[in-house]
Amino acid sequence: MNAMSNGPPPARRRPTSGTPSSGTGQRAPVRRSSTAGASAVKPAKLVVIAGPSEGEEFPLSDAEYTVGRATDNPICLQDTSVSRKHITLRRESAGWMVSDMKSGNGTLVNGEPVTDETLLANGDVITMGDSEVRYEDTANSTAKVQAPSGPRPRPSTAGGRAPTAIPVRPRPGGEGRARPQTSRASQAAELTPEAQRKRMRLKLAGVGVLVLLFAGLGVARSRMRHQQEEQGRIEQEQRQYREQLGGLFQEAKNLVREGQWQQAKTKLEELQNQAPDYPGVADYLKAAEKEIPNQGHLAAAQAALDKGELVTAQAALAKVSADTQLYEQLKTTRKALIDVADKRTKEANTLMVTRQLESVQKAKAITDDVLAAFPEHRDGKLINDESARIIADLTRPEYVPKAATPKPWEPAVDRFRDGDISGAVAILNACAAKTPQCKQLMTQMTEFGGLYKKLEDLEAKGLTRLLALDKDITDGRGSKMAKNAGTRAATTFYKSASGAKAAGQWSRAMEFARRALQADPNHTGAANIVNDLKGKAKDLYLQAYSIKDASPEDALPKFRDVVAMTPPDDELHGKAQGWVEKLSR
Repeated sequence: MNAMSNGPPPARRRPTSGTPSSGTGQRAPVRRSSTAGASAVKPAKLVVIAGPSEGEEFPLSDAEYTVGRATDNPICLQDTSVSRKHITLRRESAGWMVSDMKSGNGTLVNGEPVTDETLLANGDVITMGDSEVRYEDTANSTAKVQAPSGPRPRPSTAGGRAPTAIPVRPRPGGEGRARPQTSRASQAAELTPEAQRKRMRLKLAGVGVLVLLFAGLGVARSRMRHQQEEQGRIEQEQRQYREQLGGLFQEAKNLVREGQWQQAKTKLEELQNQAPDYPGVADYLKAAEKEIPNQGHLAAAQAALDKGELVTAQAALAKVSADTQLYEQLKTTRKALIDVADKRTKEANTLMVTRQLESVQKAKAITDDVLAAFPEHRDGKLINDESARIIADLTRPEYVPKAATPKPWEPAVDRFRDGDISGAVAILNACAAKTPQCKQLMTQMTEFGGLYKKLEDLEAKGLTRLLALDKDITDGRGSKMAKNAGTRAATTFYKSASGAKAAGQWSRAMEFARRALQADPNHTGAANIVNDLKGKAKDLYLQAYSIKDASPEDALPKFRDVVAMTPPDDELHGKAQGWVEKLSR
């Protein structure tokens, strides 16, 4: 194709117009006229007989023309199957010569390919793509040109394939006349040796082209098969690679579910190195950066719990982030911390039982640890406070009282307690003038001595006075003489209590029985009377309670007897006293 061509034009269409061929399919012979008087004859011209520009005429008045699709050609054919620069027409002395300009679709003259510069005769048809032009030269109209026999072929395409044969159009004015037909054998015989060699070379070239085409087709098929195999291998490798990455990612996620974040991070980093943009890896790595420290804090807390170090465990748990994904492990560790705190508290409580300093100190240390972790632990607080009090008592320095100056009457009291009333009075007599206490004690001891001499004859009143004097003189410590007086008084009071009980005087019986027990706490008879009267008091209370509404005047004395028969700290005493007050209003 010419260098100015835009590439091979589209496939040519079969011409739809032109001069119809003769019945024999041969072009009629054309008679060329002599060149004499050429100046008076019209110049040669080209007439478009087929194609988009059909009907146009182009006079050939200049010495040379180029014909093609480009608009800068002297003769422009608006046909896309025509190359931009398709043929050249040049006038020689013998006539107009046509030559192909390496066009894409080639050039035919009367159906024969134009390979070299060819002399045109009047009526010759030039085929360029889908366009056909007829050369008309009236100056040479008498000359005869033998038209080729058989249908006129199309120009060869760029691929080297033979064009489809088309019927030969008869030249104008040549109807009824046909060029003599010649066989291929006669045509070959007419060829010169050089032409025959040229034709043989063309045939060999065609065979070579076919061989190359088939070889190229085989190579192309082989390459295609190889490419398909290579593509399959690549796809298989890519599939295996994706499966490998997916398996690695799944292993990492399984480790995450098991709480093994450090191992999962190693897998994720390996995956990221192989596939930096693998979906989800970045998020898991970000979570691993947060959860690995949390996992370390939980491990430290568990180790501290194993040692019973509650404060250390609590501090480690406080470092775990609130949004951790290890919430189950965190929950379990916190519960274990509470359980250990309760267990340690029970251990401290057991140590408190001995009340020994070392054990109590251990109990306090344990509860200190518990309260540091759980300041509001109730049992821990109680044990800690109690242990602190006991430790303070056990470690308090022993009190050593200062030596007091002996009081002048104390020797007299000691003599009295031993039963030496005379010696005691003599000591008090010596200090009575200086100390009022000596004088008072001497008076009391003198009265006690007088009553004690009449011990066997004393009644209840005298015995009561005797015991009261002994208590005042000895400051409640008692004397040997008071013991004898107590036995005598207890016997007397018991007799009075028994008589009052027999007479139904419950309050008097209770009063005398109590006095008997005060004089002699071991008096069995008096104790029995007190117990009997307590039971009687309960019966009286029930009787009074049952008639308090119907007969309050009868219930009131009974409630009063109950009050007299029971001690003030007795529950029944308080109830009876309440009804006495209500019924007395």
